Amino acid sequence: MCIYVGKRIAFSAFVFTAIAFFSFGVICLIPGDFYTPLEFMVRAFGLDPELPAILRAEKALDKPFVVQFWIWFTGVVTHGDFGLSFMTNGPVGPFLFKRGGPVEVSLIVSLPSMIAAWLLAIPVAVLSSRFRSRAANVVFGILTYLPLSVPTYITGLLIHWFIYKVIDPLMVGAGLWGICGWRFLGESMTLAKFGSCLLHLLPIWIIVGGPIFVTVVRILRMSLQDVMSESYVQTARGKGASELRVLFRHALRNAVNPLVSSFGVLLPMVLMNSIIVAALFDLPSFAQFLLEFVQYQDQHVVTAALLFYGTFLILGNLIADIVLAAIDPRIRMG
Repeated sequence: MCIYVGKRIAFSAFVFTAIAFFSFGVICLIPGDFYTPLEFMVRAFGLDPELPAILRAEKALDKPFVVQFWIWFTGVVTHGDFGLSFMTNGPVGPFLFKRGGPVEVSLIVSLPSMIAAWLLAIPVAVLSSRFRSRAANVVFGILTYLPLSVPTYITGLLIHWFIYKVIDPLMVGAGLWGICGWRFLGESMTLAKFGSCLLHLLPIWIIVGGPIFVTVVRILRMSLQDVMSESYVQTARGKGASELRVLFRHALRNAVNPLVSSFGVLLPMVLMNSIIVAALFDLPSFAQFLLEFVQYQDQHVVTAALLFYGTFLILGNLIADIVLAAIDPRIRMG
């Protein structure tokens, strides 16, 4: 098991480096750089013509791409330094990871919704697998296909409309919904503020976690129905084991493998839904400022944001691989 985990960690480190390299190169593919508009200003207003070259030298933009990447990547790996933002001229790390910053907001939106979706979906899938009649299949199909067939953006707009009509039109219309009520901004956590945060985060979590919930239920339910017809399950029943023991000790243990394998695959869905939510509710997450920094070609900020998303996916797949190897010895022995 230790050898298998070591191999997976080494492979994840390689993927991390590859993502960092390609993320850094994405901005370099765009013609020009952050200081290209300055060249037009120099010509229009008669400024020092050497100014763009001086600023590029300060940010190492005059060096070859590989050298630029090596300087930036060694800072990330050795010191956790993501470089300086070209727009603010301040360090990228404190800006992204500050209290209430993009990383914190993105994690608040993504992680609880994903965890809640899985914790709720597993018992629902186990319960629904017990009903295998035609009517139950029709009802289950309607309840699961309908949420998956409706785009996340449409679901968000419907919830947006509900908040506007029922809860508070000013919160949505003025873009004041956010993580908690605007009256509690800057205050320490109290019971009233906690309730406000739950009220504001609940629709956001539904939009982000709803498709995950439905997908997990469908995968586990189909897997359980396949496993329940296997010979070893029938043998356990023939030996007099109770239905609950057969379900949880024999069937569920083997049916969970496809579900664990899908964990890493479902993470991009969480990230895409979080981007949609950030746009709908005006949340200060990566999605809100990433396009702006891409337009200005602020290389270090954009690369750090893409690397965060990539690391999120790498860790998710690494956790899925380790859990799958722990519950299925055939994987780590293969």
